[in-house]
Amino acid sequence: MFEVMLRPRLFLIDTFGFIFRAYHARARSGAPPMRTSTGLSTEAVYIFHNMLRKLLTTYKPEYIAAVFESVEPGFRSDSFAEYKANRTEMPQDLGEQIPYVRKLIEAMRIPILEFPRYEADDVIGAMAHGAEESVDVVIVSSDKDMLQLVTDRVSMLNPMKDDMWYTPATTQEFMGVPPSGVADLLALKGDAIDNIPGAPGIGDKGARDLILRFGSVENALEHAGEVERKMYRESLLNNRDQILMSKKLATIDTTVPVEWSLESVQAQEPDVPALKAIYKELEFFSLLKEAGPQESAAGRDYKTLAAGEEVDAFLVEIPADVPVSVVVNSTLAGLAWKTGQARGIPVEFLPRLKPLLEDRARPKITHDVKSTMMALAKHGIHACCFQEDVMLHAFLLASDPSSCGLDVMAEKFLDRKLAPTVEQRADCILELYSKISAEVGTRGFRNVYEDIDLPLSHVLARMEQTGIRIEPVQLGVLSQRLDAEMQRLAGAIYTAADKEFNINSPQQLGKVLYEDLKLTAPVKYGKGKNLSTAADILEALALEHPIAGLVLEYRQLSKLKGTYVDALPMLIQSDTGRLHTTFNQTGAATGRLSSSNPNLQNIPIRTELGREIRAAFVPREGWKLVVADYSQIELRLLAHMSGDPVLVDAFRRGEDIHTRTAAEVFRVSPLFVTPDMRRNAKTVNFGIVYGQTPFGLAAQLGIDRKEAERYIKSYFELYSGVKKFIASTMEEVRKSGVSKTLFGRERPIPDMHARNPSARSFAERTAVNTPLQGTAADLIKIAMIRIDRILMGRNMETRMLLQVHDELVFEAPVSEADAVKDLVKREMESVYVLDVPLLVDIGIGENWRDAK
Repeated sequence: MFEVMLRPRLFLIDTFGFIFRAYHARARSGAPPMRTSTGLSTEAVYIFHNMLRKLLTTYKPEYIAAVFESVEPGFRSDSFAEYKANRTEMPQDLGEQIPYVRKLIEAMRIPILEFPRYEADDVIGAMAHGAEESVDVVIVSSDKDMLQLVTDRVSMLNPMKDDMWYTPATTQEFMGVPPSGVADLLALKGDAIDNIPGAPGIGDKGARDLILRFGSVENALEHAGEVERKMYRESLLNNRDQILMSKKLATIDTTVPVEWSLESVQAQEPDVPALKAIYKELEFFSLLKEAGPQESAAGRDYKTLAAGEEVDAFLVEIPADVPVSVVVNSTLAGLAWKTGQARGIPVEFLPRLKPLLEDRARPKITHDVKSTMMALAKHGIHACCFQEDVMLHAFLLASDPSSCGLDVMAEKFLDRKLAPTVEQRADCILELYSKISAEVGTRGFRNVYEDIDLPLSHVLARMEQTGIRIEPVQLGVLSQRLDAEMQRLAGAIYTAADKEFNINSPQQLGKVLYEDLKLTAPVKYGKGKNLSTAADILEALALEHPIAGLVLEYRQLSKLKGTYVDALPMLIQSDTGRLHTTFNQTGAATGRLSSSNPNLQNIPIRTELGREIRAAFVPREGWKLVVADYSQIELRLLAHMSGDPVLVDAFRRGEDIHTRTAAEVFRVSPLFVTPDMRRNAKTVNFGIVYGQTPFGLAAQLGIDRKEAERYIKSYFELYSGVKKFIASTMEEVRKSGVSKTLFGRERPIPDMHARNPSARSFAERTAVNTPLQGTAADLIKIAMIRIDRILMGRNMETRMLLQVHDELVFEAPVSEADAVKDLVKREMESVYVLDVPLLVDIGIGENWRDAK
């Protein structure tokens, strides 16, 4: 028996060739672009990384090198100035990724080879030719030109075609000629990519037939007179020099004097820390998790203190001027003042922490200062001087709600997998502070943080602690009404369907709509999936059959009943008898506040049922609710930011902006504007703010697209400054990659250059809307801070209860109600000087509905 000895393999990667083809293949697929939170394109790096990782894992090469193209022109350009002239300039979002590809290859410890004035093809050819005597060579490429290098010892692997391997036999099958004839084939048929002219009139089949018959270009030229087909014969006879030059351009030069050795391309283990650094920078978090064990608590000094004396001894050690990180849960508090050391303190010892936590001279750090202060308040500690909140820092830096959780931040910034212990979390917060707080200043967010975000957290804490009363009896009556109405609608739906079924089941509803009633079916969302019964589909079907409209109405009532009418009474806290929602400062990328448990932002304002739900929100016995609402704040901000003279003048004069727009759009005198005209104009006005397209406007108003286009055209003729503002805003965001509010808050808009039209269109709408919606959010936040400060400073009993979009709700004793009304209106309207006046609608009432 003889043992079969397998030869080692050298893998040569056609780096640029693969990156370009992968990039353009993804573009053609319509897949959305990959971006970091700062807008950096990453898809080419990600695809190339996955190819490399699969290559290394699957084939375990003994030798490997990544070959790069020389940036300097080579001998082919000297021979033919138009060589590769057809190639377009590298896309910007691809060019910015090339340095990261190099860094990735270096971190994987794969040697990089490039030689001045030599193309990657020639370097690979020379290396393959020189190495095939001692190793088997595998060319990793998707470039058919490389197939001319294939021999019994040199193969080609194409990762773009499911790891297709090319041997001499498969090359012959794929190209129609053996590897030795590939350059000749290209010389005759030409190559549009490299701008190789070839032989005029001879295409792929003709070139292949000629090479198979004569063996080479030179032999075909020598026997041109024997070619029967006139076009081919004359092309060979009349273009000899061009054809020979084309072969020279197409032939890979395996004799170029590149210097390398087999030892210099020996495979090595990757540099894991360097790889992880790249993963973090490019936000490849799934790869980061796979890169090996993340930093743990090993080597760190963590301990839970078991006695009061131990707590006292620990507190004495803390220098008076160093920041202290604080975490609180239901049983323990965690404190850390130097990285790598933290202590857990049982809640029964919290009184011993009171002097430190209430000391205004002691700087303190946490994650989510609002929650931390509220947790401490339950133990009678009125904590103060929390100067830094790493959650708010993270949100300012990325405007990404998903990036603000402590566990996510630990993985992203520290490469740490956090355990739920207070010691680890306190230590992590301290380290995060040292890592990212300086960036808040260097990127210009310090004023936004100190003037808006941090003080607002204290205001929100007081609002959450106060809560609001609701009337369960009012909601109980409304629940019965909804039950009756839903039963009526269900009966109408069953009649329309001629059968009873589970209206809440998408499968059963889909069967009724598309199989029983034969309504127009939407496109399936993938093999085996049910036909959609989503709201937008039902809205379209409502024009075809009344059952769709009935189902939409039924769903709306069901949602209101389940989310609010039946759910709110169950959320009343027994100890306060009030509802305590949670306000989230990092819940929306625009900077708007959101709320949860319950979410009060989505209670319908304009429907009768929404107003009935609001009627259940009441003040404490004998008090009043004061409700203030900014009027058309985003349109006023649009006037200010665009400087449009007509829009500015209209607001300064106190004109009804919707009536003025309606008069222009419908070309009638303002006196003849009907309520329907004004309603449609209102849709246009707000639609412009949200980047509404003619298609969307047509659907919303129930008009044809041409009419919607006319509305929008008329709008921009009236408010030409708005059109310029939209264009200039988009252009600025295309350059900077971020959209900014009036106060400097930023939101990355990474898809402004996206190749996917829908992604790019959404990015453009977001770029225009964010400065308006984000600035409106900042204005009401500043007003809240100022009003709260005045109420506290004057020792008034009035308390701020709710913030919902552009609206504030207060609870005031009767003796303070009128003064609070004047105070709130004044502060909200004077919060910032714009080119147009801010206007606040404000009222006093027995409930949220009636205080309007």
